[in-house]
Amino acid sequence: LTTSLMIRTRLLALTLLAAPLGAFPLWNAGQDGLSELLRDRAEAAAQLETAQLWAEAQRIEDLLLTSEEESADGVLDRLLEQPDDLGERGVLLLCAVRLGGDSPDYSLLTGVLRPLFGSADQGVREAAASLCDAREFSQIDVDDLRDLIEELLAGAEDIDNAPATRLAFAASAHAQGSGAVQRDARKVMRGFLESASPELRGMGALALASIGDLETARVELERLTAIPGPEGQLAAAYLKNEELKGFYEAKQRILRKRLTEQKEEEAPAEDLESIDAMIELIADRHIEGDVISREELLDAALIGMLESLDQHSAYMNTELFADFQQDLQGEYGGIGAYVGIDQRDNLFTITQPIYSGPAYEADLRTDDKIIQIDDWPTHEHGISKDQDAIIRRLKGKPDTDVKLYIWRRGMDPGLIDRPTEEMAVTVRRGFITIPTVKSELLPGDVGLIQLDQFSGVASRLVKESLEELQARGAKSIVLDLRNNPGGLLSQARRVADLFLPKRLRVVTTESRLEDPEHLRTTRNPVVPADMPIVVLINRFSASASEIVSGALQDHGRATLVGQRSFGKGSVQHLIPVGQDDEYTDENQNRNHDNWEPLTTDHNGNGEFDYAPRAKVTIARYLLPSGRSIHRELDEEGNIVSLGGVTPELLVNPKRWEAWRLEALNDLIDDGAVRDWVHERWAANQELFAQLAFTDGKDPGRYPGFDELYDSLQTPLSEEDVRYLVRREVRRKAQDRRGSAFPRGDFQEDLQLQKGIQVAFEEQGRKAEEVPEYEATFEVEEDLTGRSVARSDSTDSGGQSQNVRYALGLIAEARQESGALSQEQLDELQRILSELDK
Repeated sequence: LTTSLMIRTRLLALTLLAAPLGAFPLWNAGQDGLSELLRDRAEAAAQLETAQLWAEAQRIEDLLLTSEEESADGVLDRLLEQPDDLGERGVLLLCAVRLGGDSPDYSLLTGVLRPLFGSADQGVREAAASLCDAREFSQIDVDDLRDLIEELLAGAEDIDNAPATRLAFAASAHAQGSGAVQRDARKVMRGFLESASPELRGMGALALASIGDLETARVELERLTAIPGPEGQLAAAYLKNEELKGFYEAKQRILRKRLTEQKEEEAPAEDLESIDAMIELIADRHIEGDVISREELLDAALIGMLESLDQHSAYMNTELFADFQQDLQGEYGGIGAYVGIDQRDNLFTITQPIYSGPAYEADLRTDDKIIQIDDWPTHEHGISKDQDAIIRRLKGKPDTDVKLYIWRRGMDPGLIDRPTEEMAVTVRRGFITIPTVKSELLPGDVGLIQLDQFSGVASRLVKESLEELQARGAKSIVLDLRNNPGGLLSQARRVADLFLPKRLRVVTTESRLEDPEHLRTTRNPVVPADMPIVVLINRFSASASEIVSGALQDHGRATLVGQRSFGKGSVQHLIPVGQDDEYTDENQNRNHDNWEPLTTDHNGNGEFDYAPRAKVTIARYLLPSGRSIHRELDEEGNIVSLGGVTPELLVNPKRWEAWRLEALNDLIDDGAVRDWVHERWAANQELFAQLAFTDGKDPGRYPGFDELYDSLQTPLSEEDVRYLVRREVRRKAQDRRGSAFPRGDFQEDLQLQKGIQVAFEEQGRKAEEVPEYEATFEVEEDLTGRSVARSDSTDSGGQSQNVRYALGLIAEARQESGALSQEQLDELQRILSELDK
């Protein structure tokens, strides 16, 4: 059609809508005539119910689509720029028509729809909210989008709104928001499922189904299908659509599985000869071809192949897999201690005993040096031998003895090379459970549980901690999953079991070859339903951590605090490449323990060796709501989808300036603070034990702190040095009390502080009412992660503090660009002026 003919066609359509044929001139109406016709329809819309309104909008849109003339969209925009002339339902009608046109101006539409959220007419509120569910509204200005989402969520949570209106607001909030917004929108919808009214339950179920969450709504949807009428038909359609989707996906999986099986039966491809040829070429020609083994080159080739697939597929050689297996198993035979080589003296050192283990029972403590095992020295002339070789001698069958020679600071250094029998400690090895869980009852009856990894014992240890904390009076729980890289999927389900009711979905795994697997809770929770739960996550929380935190979020059981998690939503399968050595499983735990005898040693090295493993990504995780947590990358490694779990409250950890970090590390490496605490420990054990729990951020509570601070000659503030002193005091206090402190320290940890505040708020209390929190919590603004070091330095008023701050500015400049900013120059000028007075 020509442009002229298209205009006439559209005008004819509108004329037919507006009045009997002949009431208006057909071919010469122009844009003014089109505007009048649309205005007439908008005025007539005042008499239409919502369903009629949408039918009228569709009718107008269909007639306008018979041509491609562009002027109608411009006419609609100009009319909507003066919405007061159209009436509320007229605005809704024209907005609906405009949304069906080309390139709608979503900022304009947002501006005219938002005032209707407060209409006295519930039908108008519902219709206005419904029109905001188009994903394209996210194109508007960031601040406007935030305001829109806040109003949509407020409308969903407003109990004065009609049920249908609340659900319309919730659906649009879910469409426009993410993370916490989606969680709160789903919470509104889930609330309808708990109603005693079948009608309200049905409305909630259909709303959940509309956002793709059929799992939560399944029982109610199945009930609706038995009821005649449009609601039952819609519920049946949702369920049928899911069934058809599953059917076709299953057919695709069967086909892929058959193709995979056919490939496995085929002879090895001839192109594998090129790998062999390359190995020969390297052996013959490369400058180091005579020192690199064939096995090393094959390992490198396998590593390259798997790493080229995705960021989580990998090749694990014998040593890597053995370490991996040990971490997941979480148990071994040995003395029970964390160990390492002390960089200050190069001696093999107990960095912390496992407090339930035999080393601690034998009175071995943090910083003890193991200089000899039986008659085998762990060092040569003060230089430690290989750490792994030492650890192998410490491990062994439970109920066997090992004789250790211990040197401690303050003893004669000559005894390091010539230990005496007075230094000997006999330790009876035990079956050690690696403690992946630490817990503490914080002030105000807040139970803190830190889970480091989802090892084979994780759920048991978390359960024990939950029961102990509740027995001691815990009124809320903070579960710390920060820096937790994941682990066993089975343990993720069992940990979720402890917090969620029975038969709720925790996670779904979807693969190319197998049917989806739905993992659900299997028992009643350990934590009462009315006890507040807060989960801490950060950007290093991955895999199983994201499953547990995401499931608790989806089911509305916990509030998440911290940072968006890592985004590892894929499943890896460990496939043996060869055969493990064989052994006698004496304790029937289906894992090789280092004392168990070999029955088959494939390489004849006298040690048990695992076969290498190919860690291959085979599936992905989906949270109960159906959302994926996986971070998606393109071929160049750029992030396409952030993935992860987004907490309701985003809180960054405290940031330290580069110069301050350098100065802190210098003091740690120097050891002056550690030595100072060690020298005063015996005389101040009781006091230090109290200060380890809380010192009120008051350096004056440490006897002799002023002398220590002056002796350090550091640009750091007294607050910074107090932080280091207490850090060392806590390390020593763990030995005294026989249990490790969790990583989270309510005095210093901004994310934990916010988590505690949330736990109190959910009980109708304020954390600041607790003296320990009132004295140490930072102001609300600082909970975003802003460092308070600068105010500490500049507000003290003392000349020495000012000088140290000036030194800090110079150190910061040296650390970065070497130049001072204008702000820093101003500060230096002010300080020098003060000193000149």
